[in-house]
Amino acid sequence: MVEGTDYGRILGSEKPTLLKPGAEKLIDLFSCTPEFTLVPEFCHEDFETGFFKYTFRCRIISRDLGAVLAEGYGSANSRESRFRWRLAHRKCPACSKDAIIQGKSEYGGGWVCFKKKGGCGEKYVATDERITSQTVGRVVNEDIADLDNTILKMAKKRAQVDGAIALARCSDMFTQDVEDFSLDLGSGSASRAEGASEAAPALAVAEPGPSFDFGPGKSEPVTPQVPLTWGEGSNLARGIAGARDARSLRKVGMSIKEARAGGRITDQERSDLEKLYRAKQLELTNAARPSIRRAS
Repeated sequence: MVEGTDYGRILGSEKPTLLKPGAEKLIDLFSCTPEFTLVPEFCHEDFETGFFKYTFRCRIISRDLGAVLAEGYGSANSRESRFRWRLAHRKCPACSKDAIIQGKSEYGGGWVCFKKKGGCGEKYVATDERITSQTVGRVVNEDIADLDNTILKMAKKRAQVDGAIALARCSDMFTQDVEDFSLDLGSGSASRAEGASEAAPALAVAEPGPSFDFGPGKSEPVTPQVPLTWGEGSNLARGIAGARDARSLRKVGMSIKEARAGGRITDQERSDLEKLYRAKQLELTNAARPSIRRAS
């Protein structure tokens, strides 16, 4: 089982979460085959209202005996936050690209269609209603029907993971569905790095590290469980979790500043990312600090 592929670590979760590749390996390890069945009484499709719900039953069948050794259930619906909402960005009236950012004051301020984001470079005054009247941030997903197949597969995957955990009797080792939150795909977790020395002294506050300034906020390190589930905020959270050193973490910090200046993340996402950043900063600082061992 490979961390980051078969299972992942979640900031704030005690147990790692089992992912689909890991579930497939566990089922194959026991010489079994999954059999999926939709449970019709717990399924619903309504293209007019945009509500979709699917529930799967996954039976794990032995290839040698033909007997059912375990069973799992999984459900998904379009009113889950990851499907119901989307992140809206300001679009350029000229090229229709969502590459509008706030211009720097030293260059005249206003709004700019940022070329590095695929924009056309057009500039607009700060009061241009074609820009300011646009809704940004978390909005209802009008194209929820496009996610019908995604919701179906999510329910199927959840049933398979549930069946694999039941088959291997490993609920004390793995949890599931927490992958809907941000995954720590690195080698450790900010809350507790696997195999960390019990004798290593914990730091009360983060020592000077990457000089990324989030502005006023809490200075104490935290280990949050942040539900960043979609859009650029989720990608930035994964970047923080996967940072292996101060330099790579600092690069993610600069991307967060750019995303915030361009209005591509909400204030809540910015706050959540700040917590993740500080927790990762503390983790890297502790990892770089030499452990103190007493002579036996």
